[in-house]
Amino acid sequence: MESTNIHEVIINKDNQQTISADAAFYSFIGDRLYFPFVKFVAEEDQNLFYQKFQECTGERFVLRLSDEEGKQGYYFVRIKEGPSENSVAVLLLYAESLVETQNRLQKALSIKNALLEMYNDMYFEYEPENGMIRIYTVDRNEQNAESIPLEEFERRLMLHTDEKQKKDVRELITNIKIGTRRFEMRSDRNLLNGDEEDCLTIISLTSLYEKGVFSLAVGCIHTGREFGQGVKRKNEVDSLTGLITKADITQIAIDLINVQKVKGITLAIVDIDYFKKVNDTYGHMCGDKVLLKVAGIMEKEVGERGIVGRIGGDEFLIIFYQAYDMENMRERLKCIKNTVKATFPKNVEGQPAITLSMGCAGYPKDAGNYEDLFFLADFALYRAKEKGRDRYIIFNKEKHGDPEAIKDMKKTDRIDSRGNMSMGDILCVMMDKVYGGEAYPLEKLLDDFVINFGIQRVMIHVGAPYHIRHIAGERRPSAERISETENYMNMDGYQQQFDASGMLLMNNIKFLEDELPDSYRLLGKLGIRSLIQMKFADKNGNPAILSLESVKGTTWNSTNLHYYRLFARILSEYELM
Repeated sequence: MESTNIHEVIINKDNQQTISADAAFYSFIGDRLYFPFVKFVAEEDQNLFYQKFQECTGERFVLRLSDEEGKQGYYFVRIKEGPSENSVAVLLLYAESLVETQNRLQKALSIKNALLEMYNDMYFEYEPENGMIRIYTVDRNEQNAESIPLEEFERRLMLHTDEKQKKDVRELITNIKIGTRRFEMRSDRNLLNGDEEDCLTIISLTSLYEKGVFSLAVGCIHTGREFGQGVKRKNEVDSLTGLITKADITQIAIDLINVQKVKGITLAIVDIDYFKKVNDTYGHMCGDKVLLKVAGIMEKEVGERGIVGRIGGDEFLIIFYQAYDMENMRERLKCIKNTVKATFPKNVEGQPAITLSMGCAGYPKDAGNYEDLFFLADFALYRAKEKGRDRYIIFNKEKHGDPEAIKDMKKTDRIDSRGNMSMGDILCVMMDKVYGGEAYPLEKLLDDFVINFGIQRVMIHVGAPYHIRHIAGERRPSAERISETENYMNMDGYQQQFDASGMLLMNNIKFLEDELPDSYRLLGKLGIRSLIQMKFADKNGNPAILSLESVKGTTWNSTNLHYYRLFARILSEYELM
């Protein structure tokens, strides 16, 4: 972990185990993944760590940490509250890296200054926290940089523009304030000093985000003549996330792999699990915030070692450069996945719990061209979803099979492998199969419903009295547990809980604790925490109940009830006894 970066490690307050971290920290702890953080701290410093851990004030202090071989290093440390109530954020910076950081930054600044001087340009920084804009000239240094309120910067530009372009200046200032990802304005006059001889001003802006939060706007001010001809077109960016668009990141990948044949390129396709449910439950504004934060987390981890693009509504493509080491890739994907999960933890009121599914494949290890490589990464993503989501899978020939054989496979066994279809669209596909006479076994229908609708578990009770005849989804109870508990459906008073339409919606089974204690006890043994149940009849007229069950805790979205009723109607075409 001897890098120049600040490492943010999210740990559990109760047991100090790592919830999320960057790839460098995962590499540092190695096989000590489930160790409490204090185990990495030198014995002499553990009392200090415990003190700062309890205070959690964000005060800086120094600790010695030990790697797997016992080698110790000094780290500057801050401990503050984490993203959830039960978490703490530990920020680490390797002390000896500060000299390297200073040299690296000085070199980078010299290079940027030289490039700006070639065009007689300036650059600026705007801090939303204090509303000040800092303007640097080509002969600048930190002491001489001018710092003024953004309103003063706007006033100066307005002095040298005409009425027609005042609107453009105001639009520029607004985009600086709100943190627009990319923006550019042009004027046919020198807006800085009104000099007509140099009659062109180009002000370009980009904004930086820290985990989805606007932290800094930076830009370049070019005055003088037009830039040289033949300058390469800038990549187009997505207006919400600031990531480059599908067309451009695809072209970059094709150029790197098919044209330049750059070895060590790895593609990762990233999908936000059940994102449609986020929009349906919390609204599109919340969904946009999720997309923005997830994009920011990926950009931070990828850094200059790759590039991130948005290729769909909730789907992203990452191109990693010089990614020969798949173990390192594992750590980097783990960092992105765990950081997103820690940023959007479960059981936070008004906020969705967010997880990612990720599929990854590398060139030339897995495929010899972009098209095949993308297919294998997409296949790995499909496997991640199939295995329950909230995970990453790196393609491995020995584990997943020959790539050529996989290419020949047709994904006809899944309705929505991309996760982008609406509930109505999925049901239409199901109905086409059932009513069109296509072979569609009940077990496959139930599995498709569970996976594509994000239902945790489905049970079908059939007969008089009712018995559990079919199950799909998570945490399937044993035959013994079913035999022991299925009678709750037939107990006195339970059927009276259904409304006149044959529907029962219960967001918390505790509702039954006092009124129907025996049914409540058996539901608890089945692990059910909330449910939706609806009555229907199978193909032969046998009474049946479709039970959609949450075993992890779900507040059901009542706007989806008509979809569930329609699914029960599809089930009525099957013999369920």
